[in-house]
Amino acid sequence: MKERVVEILVYIMSEIESNKRLSDIDVDGLKQRGYTQSEISIALSWLYENVPMQDGHVVHQGTSSYASRRQLHDAERMMMTTEAQGYLMQLNELGLLDNRELETVIERAMVSGFEQFTIYEMREIVAAVLFSKKSAGNDRHVLPNDSETIH
Repeated sequence: MKERVVEILVYIMSEIESNKRLSDIDVDGLKQRGYTQSEISIALSWLYENVPMQDGHVVHQGTSSYASRRQLHDAERMMMTTEAQGYLMQLNELGLLDNRELETVIERAMVSGFEQFTIYEMREIVAAVLFSKKSAGNDRHVLPNDSETIH
């Protein structure tokens, strides 16, 4: 459920990183891929509440192309497939996971007891971390109501 919303977030942020404005992104294409209007709305709400934007572009605060990057310890690399490692780095580069949240995801993976995380298991942890964030200025979470259906 929440993992599908994270997939939408990755798609939207990838489009923004390729110099598209938020208003230029084809959300109808997402519907054709099987995402519901509710899932798309939740993703857009999460973006508006958690990612600083100006004129439809992400505002990178205090980042530069020379910023340091988190290196995984040997034990951490052993716990994740190469694809899962790449997925985490992609989310960090896109600005969906900040450094603190990246550490939280890695820590949860390490203490979970899984032998090796695939990208699918990593998506579950990432979704839990992203949607546990409180919205700026209020205490509500951006999640569907119980009456909404998400596939």
